[in-house]
Amino acid sequence: MKKITVIMLSVLSPAIYAYNGTLLTATGQVSSGMGGVSYGGGFDRSSIADNPANLSYQLSGGDIQMSLLNIRSEASFIDPNSQYKSNQYVPVPSLAVVQHAGEQLSYGVAVVGSGASVDYKQAITADEQNATAKDNLAMATINPIVSYKINPELSVGAAIHLGVQQFRAKGVIVGVDSNQQAIELPGHGNQWALGYGYAFGATWQFQPQWTAGASFISETVFSKLDGYEDDLLLASDGRLNLPMRFGIGFAYQPREDLKIGFDVLKINWQDSDGFGQATAFNWKNQTVYRIGADYKVNDVSSLRAGYSHANSFLDRDFSNANVYTNAIAPQAMTLGYGHRFNFADFNLAYEYDFSSSEEGTKQSTGTNLKNENHTLTLGFSKAF
Repeated sequence: MKKITVIMLSVLSPAIYAYNGTLLTATGQVSSGMGGVSYGGGFDRSSIADNPANLSYQLSGGDIQMSLLNIRSEASFIDPNSQYKSNQYVPVPSLAVVQHAGEQLSYGVAVVGSGASVDYKQAITADEQNATAKDNLAMATINPIVSYKINPELSVGAAIHLGVQQFRAKGVIVGVDSNQQAIELPGHGNQWALGYGYAFGATWQFQPQWTAGASFISETVFSKLDGYEDDLLLASDGRLNLPMRFGIGFAYQPREDLKIGFDVLKINWQDSDGFGQATAFNWKNQTVYRIGADYKVNDVSSLRAGYSHANSFLDRDFSNANVYTNAIAPQAMTLGYGHRFNFADFNLAYEYDFSSSEEGTKQSTGTNLKNENHTLTLGFSKAF
């Protein structure tokens, strides 16, 4: 019951943000200090959310973490001289539990969050009658996972993704009428949706010092968000789905005190309902490259560093629509520290997402976006 309670607290986190579209740079407390690398065997238990086959190679136990996100976004809307700012601090919890039923079969669960949000604290027009421009998309997936070791060097795994989603939007301007008055969509308040998806993967230790991993995660299909299917999300029939993605990664341990990881991740935004439609956000697919290292200073301390780079998902012709999903910084630098106590491991990570700007074009000329982010992650890991 304690485990179930913690899982539900993660699901009900009030607001979740992300930096690769609606996805966070990293899922785990160790990988958060290593640029997000996770596919090749995994550096913490939360890596099972990225590659289910990593479950076989993680020690039985649990990871729990809290990330504090500082999202700093700026925007102009139609008039490049206008200036609207959003500066928010948001806590994001997550967890993972791993258990082995024998030498071959393992099972576990991971809970991870994603989403996007801004709050400009004012209307994005000069008309005081328009509502404050803000939105919030919070998503969490509970991922029951099983893995099977075909032999000591090769494992396969599968997961079911059970999604919970909360969305609200307010002060959304979609154009002007014949009198040059802003056309504002009605607000529908907080709406909830449930979703489902699946994942499968493989992990292969093909050399004593080398491990490779790969996984496929399906699109997480959510139910309709009541009210929004009639206007803001008309093109996707009221749905905002997490995208299909697949990744491959390698982990290399050249010596006992040093581990290096490298990942390549493909995120298919273009075919994701709600994000890919040309009549909505028109997001482009992303390719994410991640590299990180973990250096064991002594028996109790580790230092970590990493870097993540992705192409922009934003179509600048659609900057007007993306004023409300302004978390566009695609490059991140991370640092981390780990300390092993007798009772548990303590992990700390810091992520800086380099300031990024996009200038709107064509029908979005005059709408310019800017974003940078800071994330501090604190986690505890315990074997049992």
